[in-house]
Formats: sequence, structure tokens, C-alpha cells
Amino acid sequence: MASSSTVVAAALLLSTSTAFSPHHRPHSALRSSSAALPATPSVVVDPDGPTPIIEPDPFPTVEVDELPEAQYDPDNHPIPHQPWRRGDTDGCHDPLTASWRLEAESIISDAVTVVGAKVEDVTWYMAKCVISINEQSLSDVVSYTEGPEVRVVYPETEDIAGHTFDDPDVGTDNELFTEEDEILDFEQYDEETEYEILKANMPEEIDEATGEPLPPREPRSREERVIEMEEEWTNRWLDEPREEKPADGMFSHPVDTKALSVVSQAIITALEDEQVEEKLQILSRHDVILTSPLDNPCILDSQKEFDVARDLDVYVETRDPWGSNRVLGGKLVDRNAMDVIINQDNSGRMVTIPNSMIHQVLLPSGLAKGNARMKADLDAEDNEDDEDGWDVEESDVEEEDYVE
Repeated sequence: MASSSTVVAAALLLSTSTAFSPHHRPHSALRSSSAALPATPSVVVDPDGPTPIIEPDPFPTVEVDELPEAQYDPDNHPIPHQPWRRGDTDGCHDPLTASWRLEAESIISDAVTVVGAKVEDVTWYMAKCVISINEQSLSDVVSYTEGPEVRVVYPETEDIAGHTFDDPDVGTDNELFTEEDEILDFEQYDEETEYEILKANMPEEIDEATGEPLPPREPRSREERVIEMEEEWTNRWLDEPREEKPADGMFSHPVDTKALSVVSQAIITALEDEQVEEKLQILSRHDVILTSPLDNPCILDSQKEFDVARDLDVYVETRDPWGSNRVLGGKLVDRNAMDVIINQDNSGRMVTIPNSMIHQVLLPSGLAKGNARMKADLDAEDNEDDEDGWDVEESDVEEEDYVE
């Protein structure tokens, strides 16, 4: 009887705890609920509608007869007596006495004179206008305005009239190339080999306080050297006054790039005038180049020198991409914006040489003038040395007399 009451009490207790447990749910009920809700796939809907299908652009078709390149006319050439010359010269084959060229020369000369400089000559090429500026007149140019940046471009070192740039600060802390650049060429080796070479060749430094050698400095990386070199190069162009001293023998001269910048600004401003450009079209058809007279009697450099040298014997040295360089001799007949014409070997055979293939034109008769100039310079130097020596001797005698 007691056991029966115990079972009933236990059943009542289990029933009570089950009834008052809000989180208790039979497993069978969970299974039936999951079976009642089948899974459905998710759908993403674009509010702007489906992506339109992109149709490829139709391949353009042209009529071959309508292409200007297809209109080849064997009888169409810009210069009547030069059937071998093709292409559109845009009027740049006009003679040097053409009205638009003479007017442009007048405008250029006036613009340069306004800023204090002087034009020596204007030499025309098909796509270049080379303006020779008197070097002495650049000292009269007042730097009252900022012009475009001027960078001096020198010919190749093997040229007879070439220039080479010497770093004026070499051997000082401001030199452009440092000891690392002197040891090896840039990117000659891979970085590891380059580092070992630089490490072994770093200069030995002495401690000023103790007099003992210091550990060798760590060489800079390739990137650091390039960045520092570019910064040094940029700062050098911005320094005032900006002068370069090309060393090419007897023709060395300083170049004041600040004065050239002012002169170039005046020329460009004058030629950029709307009416001038519309009428003459100088800047749209030509590159404007500033230079100075070469002043070499053996080399024809400007149009005035070519005009004076007509009917004289010359040697024309050519250079072309095909390596068929040669020297042609004869009497100078004419020089225009396109060509140099000579009477080859005085045989009556006229040879036309395009300016684009000419390296330089030599004038043999200028050798005598060059020798006379060199002799005069040497005599002047000897006279100066003699005068200096005489002054020294005279001063010594006066000092001895005064002591006595």
C-alpha cells in the first residue's frame, strides 16, 4: 500500500513539473512542426529590372575610295622639280624670301630687342625656326618676368662643334655624381652584386676626435641614389643664376639660361598673338629653337653664313638612320629651308641634300681665317705675359732702390 502511494505521488510531481515548465516541448511535436514547413529557395530581385543584353557595336565599314591615304597620285608632289619628295609640307617649302617668313623675322627681332637682346640671324628649316641670339646682349636682359624653363641641349661628343657638360661642383659636397656612381655604372649588376661592390669600395673615414678609422658607411640603395640624383638635378635647374659652362676648346662660353628664358618668353608671346598666328602660323608649324652663333669659320652654321659662302667649295657630311654616311664635296649653289644644293666636284652635276640628313657643312677656305684668328689670340697672350713680366721687374727695381 505504501509503495502504491509513492508511485502516485511521483506521477503527480512529474505531471506538475511538466505543466509548469514553459520551455519544455516534446520531441515529437518539434519533428511534426519541422515537417510542416518546407524550405524554399531565396530570390534576389533587382528593383531596376533585369540587366539588359548588350549588343556589340557593328564593325565599321569604310569605302576605300573615300580614304585620303588611298588617293595616291604619282604626279602629286609639293615641289615641282623634285618628284622624289612626297607628303604635305604645309607650305614650309616656300622660299626664304616668302612674305610670311620675312614678317615673322621682323616680329621676332622686335620682340627680342624689346627685352634688351639682339638677333644675329634666323635660320629656317622645314619644321624648325632657329634663332641666333648675340651672347653679349644677354647681359642687358632684365629678368623682370618668368619665362619657360630653358635646358641647354648639346650635340654629340664626337661632333666637331659639339659641347660637353662638366660638373662645376665636382670634388665638392655639391657634386652631382657621388663615389657610388663612379665605382660602377647604374644597373650594371644585380642588386646583391652591386651591394657587395659598393660595400667593399666605400671610402674610409677618420674620426676627427680620436683619429681612429670609423666603420665603413652602409651604401645607399639603388632607389635612394636615383631619387637623390633626380632631386639634385631638379634643384640645380631652379637655382639662380642658372649658368652652364660647356667646355669645347676655343669655343667655350657661359650660357645664361635665365636670360634665355626671358627672351624665349618675349618671342613666344609675340608669335602667339591671335592675328599673327592666324596669318603666319609659325608656332603651329615650327619648333622655335634659340642658339648662339657658332663663330667657327670652318663650319657653316646660319643662313647668313650660307649666303656668304655661295660659289665656294664646301664639304657636306651626311648622317642617316641607314648608316650610309658620306662626305660630298662641291661648290655651294643654294641653301633653303628644305635642302642644300651643291655642284658636286665642280662637274655641273647638281646634288640636292635634304637638311634632315645633313650633319654639318664644312668650309675649307675658313681654315686660313681660323689659323689667323688663333695666331692673333696666341700673340695677344704672349704680349700680356711680356707686359706682366716687365711690370714685375720694374716693381722689383723700385723696391730695391727704396730699401737702399
